[in-house]
Amino acid sequence: MQTDSAQHLSQGQQDAFPLLLHRMTNQIRQSLELSEILNATVAEVRAFLQTDRVKVYRFLADGSGEVVAESIDRQQLPSLLGHSFPAGDIPPEARELFLHVRQRSIVDVETQQIGLTFLEEGADVWTEDMRFRPVDACHIEYLTAMGVRSSLVVPIVDHDQLWGLLVSHHSQPRRVTDSELQVVQLVADQVSIAIAQSNILNETRLKALQEATINQVVALLHSLPEMQLQQALEQVITALHGSGGRLYIAPQNADQPAQFFVHGNQPIVPQGEIEQNFHWQAWLDIEEQQDIWALADIHQLHPFALPPELVAAFAMAQIRSLIIVRLHYRQKTLGYLSVFRGAIDVQRIWAGRVDQNDLRQVRPNLSFETWCQSKRDQANPWTPLDVQLIQILGGHFAVAIYQRGLYQRVRSLNTSLKRDIQMQKQAEIRISALNTELELRVRERTDELQQTNAELLLQIAQREQVLQEQRQAEASLARLSHQNELILNSAGDGIYGLDSQGRITFANPAAARMLNCEVRELIGQGMHTYLNYAQADGTLYLLSESPIYITLSNGTVQSRTGDLFHRHNGSSFPVEFVSSPIREEGKIVGAVVIFKDITERQIVEQMKDEFVSIVSHELRTPLTSIRSTLGLVASGWLDSHPEKSQRMLEIAYSNTNRLVRLINDILDIERIKFGKVTMEKKFCNADDIMTQSVDAMRAMAEKADIILSVVPIAAHLWADPDRLIQTLTNLLNNAIKFSPAHSIVQLTAEICTDQILFCVKDQGTGIPSDKLEAIFDRFQQVDASNSRSQGGTGLGLTICREIVQQHGGKIWVESQLGSGSSFYFTLPIHIDS
Repeated sequence: MQTDSAQHLSQGQQDAFPLLLHRMTNQIRQSLELSEILNATVAEVRAFLQTDRVKVYRFLADGSGEVVAESIDRQQLPSLLGHSFPAGDIPPEARELFLHVRQRSIVDVETQQIGLTFLEEGADVWTEDMRFRPVDACHIEYLTAMGVRSSLVVPIVDHDQLWGLLVSHHSQPRRVTDSELQVVQLVADQVSIAIAQSNILNETRLKALQEATINQVVALLHSLPEMQLQQALEQVITALHGSGGRLYIAPQNADQPAQFFVHGNQPIVPQGEIEQNFHWQAWLDIEEQQDIWALADIHQLHPFALPPELVAAFAMAQIRSLIIVRLHYRQKTLGYLSVFRGAIDVQRIWAGRVDQNDLRQVRPNLSFETWCQSKRDQANPWTPLDVQLIQILGGHFAVAIYQRGLYQRVRSLNTSLKRDIQMQKQAEIRISALNTELELRVRERTDELQQTNAELLLQIAQREQVLQEQRQAEASLARLSHQNELILNSAGDGIYGLDSQGRITFANPAAARMLNCEVRELIGQGMHTYLNYAQADGTLYLLSESPIYITLSNGTVQSRTGDLFHRHNGSSFPVEFVSSPIREEGKIVGAVVIFKDITERQIVEQMKDEFVSIVSHELRTPLTSIRSTLGLVASGWLDSHPEKSQRMLEIAYSNTNRLVRLINDILDIERIKFGKVTMEKKFCNADDIMTQSVDAMRAMAEKADIILSVVPIAAHLWADPDRLIQTLTNLLNNAIKFSPAHSIVQLTAEICTDQILFCVKDQGTGIPSDKLEAIFDRFQQVDASNSRSQGGTGLGLTICREIVQQHGGKIWVESQLGSGSSFYFTLPIHIDS
């Protein structure tokens, strides 16, 4: 093809050009399927140019290409649709010109000339004149082998990437006008738009499919009364196109077994499960900081290469690829989720040169016979979307497994609580029977007096009834209306009323305050859409499934705890509510909903559970040691081992003292916190308190080879001296325990305006920066193992904080690892009149 000197289209082409662009634009608007658009494109362009073949050639990631759309006129040229071409057929320098300067080429095999046009540098304008040069001999031979005498090539670009080429082939020489070239370029630009839209569609479809999979798995994990772990595992395997998979749940306590859920192909190990295999555990421990392992091919060497023993176990089960995600919650490993894939077969049809050593390809440019390449037993790699999906699903599995453990523990506690309540009810029944008998006797004694009084009251009532009825009738309506308004306005719980259509008819200020709006804004709103009423996991209720709608439908009283109400700003809060029907003449005319915000209650319950868990652990450890020692004593074993009996008894005695200290510390904290311990404040001198505190700890310091240094200061305090000494000895005790031998522990004080600043400084190992606030909480210790060997309970600093705060002061610590710690607290100074 050569450009004609004429710059205009023929009359037929001028008429066809607007229709062509109109049809192309409509095709893009009406269909988002790229294949349909490309097929329409090649058909329209071939009809417009009246050439033998128009095709769309798409570049693949490995540099090769494939014909993805084609239109042929009466089989003038052989079909290339679905055929692949090697990367070397289009050199890299040619691809660079196609991309960066949008090179368009027109080749005439008969004259062996090629015409090129480019975008002008720094502008979006094509060069006016086409530049001609001789065609490379290999290019001529390549086109001749395909039966092509003239060709036109226009690049298709998508977001600064060379997506493919729009190619026109003709079996006879043909000239191309500048106008025809511009039309083909406009069509290529329309194809670029269609490609961008198709990419967006594909991304949207993949995201929707991923979200649907996540929703299905989450629904199975949170189904009641028991989560469907097996079905959830099968759903994950199906979504990732796996041949099998496993879910391993590690035992959370020593008396609990591990749990296994499997589906499809499984690795074959000699004994037990693969998660209990030594090589498997060693392989996971090497990458203990890793949360996900994605192995595209277990036979290839890579950073996460499996040991040979495991490779053999997976190969026997025809597993080629595997992906594993660690299930963890709050830095605790709960188990592993694994998905497996088998090998796949790949087939590709080539046209032209593939392999120079293949006898069928010795003369590639003289023959374009189809050559089918088949590859068997290929790895099926994991895509980034696969890794992202299983990582998200692994997070949901971890949360669900952790919540199931909490639910099982709560259910056990509830069983014990129900047993206690039953015993209490039986006792109440017995007491009620006694009260009934007593009331019967009293009633018999007073019947006569009551009858006499009743007759007298009746006469008085008849005299006053006439006057009172009139006054009561006048005041009743006003009083009831006023009382109802006061009750609604003063109620701490949120109250709102609904009509039969679910619209809010009234609301009290508490309801508006919780929903972060005004009362007038609620009136007339549709309850279901305004509150976005949802379940505890955030799933919005359908209108027909809403408990409040059920009350309006059948008149049953509904109550829920833990469901979510949404405010108009998008935030939500957990609620406890009761919905009751409003009946008039036997018909349901509305409902009343009473609700309260239970956010603080849930926080308190969580704090209570954590406190019970910690105290149980702290009590169980010394009790276990004492029980073991007493068991040895009872069995007589210590009688035959007198050399160990004294040590065992000392350990038991030490643990008994630890229990006593723990219980005393807990009681001290609670008494001080709730004001049950009265601070016996009086005038005292800081000098005396500091001296007495150091003297009390001197024996312990000498035993630990620690030097105590005190710099007392004379200042008057209005305080409880015993509690201040308790605070200083606790701080000195900690400093001595965590200081190396031959180091110095200092106690100093200084006056700062209207308060005195005490300081206990040591030369110990120091405290991490993230623990400086937490160590004042209950059972918080920097090194728990060392503290227990020294007799620590983890409550000393908590007691110190409570005492200091009761005196109107504050306490804190400054420390760096390796440089020791300094504990400070302030107390107000008593100023003499």
